[in-house]
Amino acid sequence: RCHAKEAADYRVSVHASALLAGNLDSAGCTSCHGEHDIMPPSDPTAPINKTNLAQKVCAECHASVRLTTKYGLSSDTFKTFEDSYHGLAVRGGGVDVVNCASCHGAHAIRSQDDPLSSTNSANLARTCGECHPGANERFAVGRVHASTENKAQSPILYWISLIYTELIVIVVGGMVLHNLFDFLKKTRHKLAVQKGLVVEEPVAHRLYLRMTVHERIQHAILGLSFTALVVTGFMLRYPEAWWVQGIRRISSNAFELRSLSHRVAGVIMMALALWHVGYLLFTKPGRKLLADLLPTRSDFTDPAKVFRYNIGLAKEKPRFGRFCYIEKLEYWAMVWGTILMGVTGIILWFYNISMGHITKLGYDVALTIHFYEAVLATLAIIVWHF
Repeated sequence: RCHAKEAADYRVSVHASALLAGNLDSAGCTSCHGEHDIMPPSDPTAPINKTNLAQKVCAECHASVRLTTKYGLSSDTFKTFEDSYHGLAVRGGGVDVVNCASCHGAHAIRSQDDPLSSTNSANLARTCGECHPGANERFAVGRVHASTENKAQSPILYWISLIYTELIVIVVGGMVLHNLFDFLKKTRHKLAVQKGLVVEEPVAHRLYLRMTVHERIQHAILGLSFTALVVTGFMLRYPEAWWVQGIRRISSNAFELRSLSHRVAGVIMMALALWHVGYLLFTKPGRKLLADLLPTRSDFTDPAKVFRYNIGLAKEKPRFGRFCYIEKLEYWAMVWGTILMGVTGIILWFYNISMGHITKLGYDVALTIHFYEAVLATLAIIVWHF
């Protein structure tokens, strides 16, 4: 009687059709708005407020195992939204947020198979274009609700996720074991020295200047930019983490500052990479550094020799030059990681352009690689470098 337009829109929705067919589980007006405590959408505590809609309204049904199983609906629709940039922005406190209604509509929610639906494949470019200027048909190539866990729906993302997960376990696990055996060997050696069972040979000095001042400045900038990227990147991925909540309490616009800081740190790291390449090519210390970091045959045999020494099968530890396999492995992994993170980071930064060329699926591939490479790099720094 009072909301004629909204009622007319609702009558053409899938929810109304289900109710008319006798499905009392389908959503009616009170399912979203409530009954007595109906609040306007502008109220930040209202369930239909833009920041609450997905979690407090849509998730009630579309994240319900009972309802999705009973009616054959996709069980991961809400989860894939929460894990997408749009969902993470809502959870992270973004000001301009996208929720379920932004794409599906508020009252006239139609099936994606309906030609009049805003989420029909023929209309997706126009729907996306409301927020993404210049969106074309390539925006609709790939699943909107993409998941790395659903092999049937997103096989490429599933395999990238699986391969990276196994790679992280193998690589970081190997680093843990390597350092554990090294620590145990050094501990036994220290105890033997304290008990007088082993006499350490005196050395002239224990300081070896491995890097020049120029190289140390590069290293410091790399360390600071890398740390900033890790913090601001995982702030987006894990918005409910205790340390993220602490940052958000300090600053009300933490989400916007996070985005800006992440991009500034990325630009600094890319500029440093160019500076480093120039240093390697055009300075004498740089060319010497590159020569000392190039892999040699002994780098492939030294790990086994060190392992034999650490478990007591060899009496002498291998001798190394300026850099051993440990530093070389980390250096070239850093080179590869910087290139990969730089390329995928640019794709994610200029998402409108990239999706218009490499499709939504290509964007999701870049996003998946960017995340797992960040996890691998962070764990490698913590376990291996520190």
